Amino acid sequence: MRRKTLTFALIFALLSTGYSAASAATPDCLFGGQVRNISGQKSSCWVINGSPVWFSFKKRAEDKLTTYEKTKLKAYKEIKNAAAGKSIKNIELKYVISKHLPAQLRTEYIRQTEQASRLYDQFFTRPVVVNNYFQTEKDAAFIKTHPVLKRDFNSFTRWFESWPKGKETEHTVGLAAWFFKSGGKSEGHTGVLTASNGSIAKLRLYSHQVVAHEYFHVVQDFYKQSQDEIGYEGVSGYDIYYPPIFREGSANTIATAISMDTFEDYLLFYQVFLSQNKGIYAPKMFSRINNLPNTIALLKDIQMRETLDSQDHEVSYSVGALVFEWLIAEYGFAGYKKLIENQLIGDSFEDNLKTSLGLTLDQLYKASAPHVLAGFAAAKGSTR
Repeated sequence: MRRKTLTFALIFALLSTGYSAASAATPDCLFGGQVRNISGQKSSCWVINGSPVWFSFKKRAEDKLTTYEKTKLKAYKEIKNAAAGKSIKNIELKYVISKHLPAQLRTEYIRQTEQASRLYDQFFTRPVVVNNYFQTEKDAAFIKTHPVLKRDFNSFTRWFESWPKGKETEHTVGLAAWFFKSGGKSEGHTGVLTASNGSIAKLRLYSHQVVAHEYFHVVQDFYKQSQDEIGYEGVSGYDIYYPPIFREGSANTIATAISMDTFEDYLLFYQVFLSQNKGIYAPKMFSRINNLPNTIALLKDIQMRETLDSQDHEVSYSVGALVFEWLIAEYGFAGYKKLIENQLIGDSFEDNLKTSLGLTLDQLYKASAPHVLAGFAAAKGSTR
């Protein structure tokens, strides 16, 4: 499935943290989602009701966490522990890196790739090559003619136009996210597109999980390659097997946990991720996350992309991330891993879910809906 640009605005939690409007004691907010270290604590700014506000999230004892946060902590630990101490045995990493990519970002993207590989390696049942492409807007000609990268070339027009003008350089964009046969070889292809004049200091926090997010699609595709080669009956045929709430949502769950160095960073990311989906610019569907029946109904409605417009499809990233965060907290990383390994089981994702975990879709939605609702309630509180 093609990647969507992850444009997550960064707003940090007010839960047990507090916040302050920008003043002489705080730095200027240069762009929404800017990340700074303020008084020794990671902080980020956003404009709320026309005023810039800086947020941070302090570490707390586990017994001080809310029920919602305790579920997040359990999922975070499951994912982190699954990677702890692991070596890279099956994955051979190859890099195609632009000469225009800033050295700092080159080093960081390689670090993020290797960090994710320590978790992802266990999914592969044989040795595989994973090609990593880290490119910039100055590499448009290379991307347009590359046998793999050219397939999504037209979707990058926005960045090819804005980045040379110094606009929107705080974003990182998914460039490739597949495992398929090319040139007679079945290999993974992943990577990101970044402004040639970008830097870590200029990037929004969400950018730190884009490398791992796109890379995880390689993991997903490894198990469904045979069906991909046969093909599907349109978008709906694809979504029956791999609904976006699973494909994109769970990729967010895994990538965010493996990319965030501390649980506080993980909480901060989600608080921001969900907060940006409130207010006048949020997809209209988010207004339905206001009680359990409506939340359950929304989960059912976003199963198929054909019934959604492009804005509402973005719902699958955030809502799906919470659904599978709950699932990993409840069934462990090993339980979630079964869903990836069994993607070709039966005739639908629900068949996979039943075989792997003994759950129906209705049961999954009803059980995870309180966690989804709690997440959006917490985000609403952070933007008062």
